[in-house]
Amino acid sequence: IVFGSKKSSSSSAPSPSALLDDAPRGVQRPRPLMLLLKVLFEASEGAAAKPEEYRKVNVEYKEAALSLLVGYAGHRDLPPHEVISALPSHWSLEGLAGYLTKCARICLHEQRASMLEENLSSMAYLKTFSAWAKERMRKVNITGDRCCPVCNRRFVDKDSVGKAFVAYPNETCVHMQCKDDLSICPKTGRNFSDNLSVFGHALGSGPIEEDEE
Repeated sequence: IVFGSKKSSSSSAPSPSALLDDAPRGVQRPRPLMLLLKVLFEASEGAAAKPEEYRKVNVEYKEAALSLLVGYAGHRDLPPHEVISALPSHWSLEGLAGYLTKCARICLHEQRASMLEENLSSMAYLKTFSAWAKERMRKVNITGDRCCPVCNRRFVDKDSVGKAFVAYPNETCVHMQCKDDLSICPKTGRNFSDNLSVFGHALGSGPIEEDEE
């Protein structure tokens, strides 16, 4: 926060997010909660040493610090190891039982959620791989007398040269130039837009086998 004379309306002040974005790399971002906690720690210690200079007694500052810790337990601005290292030397961990218990529960929950996400991701991968392997095993049988249902021409010429064709999941095959829509079977009119098994084959000039992928 910058204190000073108010600037004219013609010049707009940069936003706090812009100031954070312009910060050089490697510089740790400000953590308001940790700064406030340290202020409460210092106020508690100062009120205990010089009570006449503070409006409240040290117990009230200590309770405020504990309320801050319990209310924001698990927040990224208040990592437990830094909180414990910043504690005054005469504070006991017994007074932080509520904060530490809440932190432990939050950490355990995050760990279990991470494990669950990892297992769900692995399951999704296995299902996807299984579906992919199943589709890879599918074959289209192209014989010498098989014809395109649109133009009634054979897929294999007399010189055993195959032409490019599209094979649909219902085993319907049409020439590439005979299709109107890659996702719609021209023979049955069925739409396979949501089916990833629609694929096209371009046969080379070699001999055509009985089973051709």
